[in-house]
Amino acid sequence: MNCIECRDNLIACIEGLLGDEESSQCQAHLETCAACRAEYASFAKLQQQLVARGQAAADVSIVEPVMRRVRAVPGEPQRNTIMSILLKHRWGLGLGATAGAVAIIIVAALFTAPKIQAAAVEVMTKGAEAAAKLTTIHIRGQLRTAPNENFSYIDPDLDFVPVELWKQFGPELKWRVDKPGRLAVMDGQSTVLFIKPDFATKVGRSSSAFDTQWLHEMADVSQTLNNELSASKTHGWPVTLAQEQGTDGKPKSVVTVEASTGVLTGDYLKNKFFSTADTRRVYVFDDQSQLLESVKIYLHADSGEKLVFELDQIDYNQPIEAGVFQLQVPATVAWQQEMQMLPDNAKYAAMTSEQAARAFFEACGREDWNEAGKFCTMTGTIKDYLGGLEVINIGDSFTSSLSLISGARFVPYEIKLKNGEVKKWNLALKKDGRTSRWYVDGGI
Repeated sequence: MNCIECRDNLIACIEGLLGDEESSQCQAHLETCAACRAEYASFAKLQQQLVARGQAAADVSIVEPVMRRVRAVPGEPQRNTIMSILLKHRWGLGLGATAGAVAIIIVAALFTAPKIQAAAVEVMTKGAEAAAKLTTIHIRGQLRTAPNENFSYIDPDLDFVPVELWKQFGPELKWRVDKPGRLAVMDGQSTVLFIKPDFATKVGRSSSAFDTQWLHEMADVSQTLNNELSASKTHGWPVTLAQEQGTDGKPKSVVTVEASTGVLTGDYLKNKFFSTADTRRVYVFDDQSQLLESVKIYLHADSGEKLVFELDQIDYNQPIEAGVFQLQVPATVAWQQEMQMLPDNAKYAAMTSEQAARAFFEACGREDWNEAGKFCTMTGTIKDYLGGLEVINIGDSFTSSLSLISGARFVPYEIKLKNGEVKKWNLALKKDGRTSRWYVDGGI
């Protein structure tokens, strides 16, 4: 197990959710890597704080019967605990049939009137039970986002693009998440992200990866319930329940959740991802089948409320062709490589984030791809886009309240592209634990 794979598994290791083989590999890597050990220690400390804050939720009596029923559902242990979601910016929706049931049951039990509480408990419990025997699921919706951006990135000013997930729960876990500009596939052995047209990266077998967590939360049956329970009580999101008639003429139960992330207005990451957005989530259940039928998510922004996600197709237990979980990437793609120590590594390790950003852009301006490649995997698309640029200004770096955990810094920049276009944005940089060098993590 290398550093990238180890860091991807640290939270699951702390939570005891790794299999025996993966756990042994992770522990073996930690014994030899001081950087990953330090990250493990910081995550473990934060985990203890989170558990302490939410411990009182275990005493809520109305939930225990539901918890016992949901825990009885067989399935592979999931790694999307509230801790891992917070640390990886994936806390987001919590819309899985089981997680959604427990989260809303607890909120209803604690924060709504008794009649609404009882009705919401019944609706969500039955919804969880109805989805408890899934073998496959296919969901399709539309999200306001950029085609090539992260799967959970949202922008209320952009048009909708389609987003889709296929998942096979057994006999072997496999999944695929697709949108126009990027594709992630886990074929049972490894997980590949293909950012069209010419970048790819690969990690080991994963129950979710590459920013797909929020879709898995919507689709998966098994969830890490205890931590979701704690989070629900801690945040106290209001819940309402209504009955209405669907377009098919059948009665529907509609559960609405007002979710507030606690990210302060003005924070750089506010409303850029589901994990940092205040939203109103509307879940529609069919009263006859008791299954979740559709979801709408509205963003609460300064300019008002706006629909940013709509899930209108959910296929339960339908056959999925084997080819869906097979991915053939073009031979010309640039594969992301683990960062290596350089002969003059100390020079780069001593750079500030501002210096690293300037060095990267200036190398692109000279079309010195060997130098630029020390900060970023250089694809043909990036070379065509940034080659020959002129650096106008590099500003002072800053952080977000959430990026303090991941170590990311954002460096404001202004560049003039070779076509004359001037671009102002923020380059996201992180330090590699093994080499202590800054690398580009986004914002190009």
